[in-house]
Amino acid sequence: MSKINVWIDCDPGIDDAIALAAAAASQDALHIHGISTVAGNQTIERVTNNALALSSFLKLDVPVVRGAEGPLTRAKEDAGHVHGETGLGNTVLPKTGKQAEKGNTFQLIRDAIMNLPEDEKMTLVPVGPLTNIALLLKVYPEVNTRIKEIVLMGGGTFGNRTPTAEFNIWGDPEAAKIVFDSDLPIVMCGLDVTHKSGLDRNQVEAMFTSQNEVQKAFGDMLKFYFDSPAYINSDLVHIHDAVAVIYVTNPEIFKGIQVSVDVDCTDDINRGMTVCDLRKTAPEAGRNVTLLNDIDLTAFQNILLEKLSSL
Repeated sequence: MSKINVWIDCDPGIDDAIALAAAAASQDALHIHGISTVAGNQTIERVTNNALALSSFLKLDVPVVRGAEGPLTRAKEDAGHVHGETGLGNTVLPKTGKQAEKGNTFQLIRDAIMNLPEDEKMTLVPVGPLTNIALLLKVYPEVNTRIKEIVLMGGGTFGNRTPTAEFNIWGDPEAAKIVFDSDLPIVMCGLDVTHKSGLDRNQVEAMFTSQNEVQKAFGDMLKFYFDSPAYINSDLVHIHDAVAVIYVTNPEIFKGIQVSVDVDCTDDINRGMTVCDLRKTAPEAGRNVTLLNDIDLTAFQNILLEKLSSL
């Protein structure tokens, strides 16, 4: 079976780190062409350093490119209160000499897509704010015909940054609107499904106490997650970004519905809300988004833990 071509766009971030680990463990099924970074969970400097350190730690021999340092039009606001000062909690990864690729970020992504064999397409997996993807689609519209689908972590029918907005979409709603308006096939791994996924405290503790260096590091990150305000009273830590990677490799464990999605770009209470048209009477035209809304939790946990244990 031929591998799925993927490009990962991320803002590491603890759950981004787990997503990269899951991808690194899935190279029998995924051809990872590269990783781009975007300011989100932390500053562009920190998330790029994290992506470089993680790719080295995971022996993921792919180019890393530094992307947008902030939203298209808005001021940057990070999530350090959840991910810590470095973005990876208290975990310190080995130093790396790996450097970000030189050159224009979007030209590099464009070339990775357009240089695929004519009968192949790229799956984009953005798990941070959608700034890079929006710029790519606007600057190089020719890539549209070579993109198989966009499997993104973001949005949902409710919020976490605000009552109605998920953090990644809230961070750059204008970019999100460009992506959702593109008419490309989109799989939205939003809060409707990511809040039904994750690992429990016993599973995280088992990772943390493992003799395996990789598992121990990610267990340490997830313990930091559990101690954050978002999870301190929770028995399940939601590893949002890993859901997008697991969907690409194991779509059979998910359920979803086809909807159209608009994005609220105002400065009012609903800034960043993904307005999902769930009406059965809604027009068929424009239903280019698969809104994931259910998952086999046990299967997700088994798949993710198996992938992590293989590293």
